[in-house]
Amino acid sequence: MNLEYIDTPSEDFLCDRYHITEINSFEELLVAYRELAASHPDCRFLLTLDDLGQACYTAMHSTQSHDLDNTDDFDLSKLPPECFEDGEHKGYLSHKDEFPIRRRNMEAKLKEHTLADVIARGVSLNEDAPEDIEDVNADPLSILDAETYLLKVPVTASHETIFAFPNGYFTCDLNPFENVVLAKHLDDHFGYQLMGLGASYLAFLKTKPLDHNAIQQLIDTLDQIYRDEFDDEMKEMLRGIISNSSVLVLKYTE
Repeated sequence: MNLEYIDTPSEDFLCDRYHITEINSFEELLVAYRELAASHPDCRFLLTLDDLGQACYTAMHSTQSHDLDNTDDFDLSKLPPECFEDGEHKGYLSHKDEFPIRRRNMEAKLKEHTLADVIARGVSLNEDAPEDIEDVNADPLSILDAETYLLKVPVTASHETIFAFPNGYFTCDLNPFENVVLAKHLDDHFGYQLMGLGASYLAFLKTKPLDHNAIQQLIDTLDQIYRDEFDDEMKEMLRGIISNSSVLVLKYTE
């Protein structure tokens, strides 16, 4: 597996990143992820997942629709020249030095969102393809796009990595704030930290073992969030994933 460090400006990601190629296994990727996280305690890392082109497209529209690039009342005088055209700010964020602007805007709007909003959205986990969630959890490598990046985001909590790549655009999907709320809840209550985001999927890394009661509480939480009927087969499938895998892959879109 190769990691190419990129620190040039990007309109898609407001942070430095690694371009990942020649991935042999998801386990190999996890090793690299953990090593980078351990060596950069002042940052958190976010892996791009499925359909990068679509994810970048919806992130752009989500950013616009929620006015996440709003620079009002922000001192722009210390931003680098790349942020300006003909002496005027471009009107959108395109440089890692502008990340604090995005963070401010996300944090301000996050105050309006709770887990109740996530539940009310009523997205489906596997309604259209019952085998899908089981398959992608068995083989997370299958949901990586041919072009994959690991974003190095200057935040101290995993759910805040979404600030650099805010996704969730369509009204039937979880929006960026609801994705943050969901990710924070799974981390705070179950030790599952957000590690990946794509056009449809979220990936969470287990950071602590869960006993029988905690596993049941997590399944009950997912039962609240997703509108699917959590029958015995579904619950046993999730119990197996939670018990045996270091990663939990979920959906945030229809």
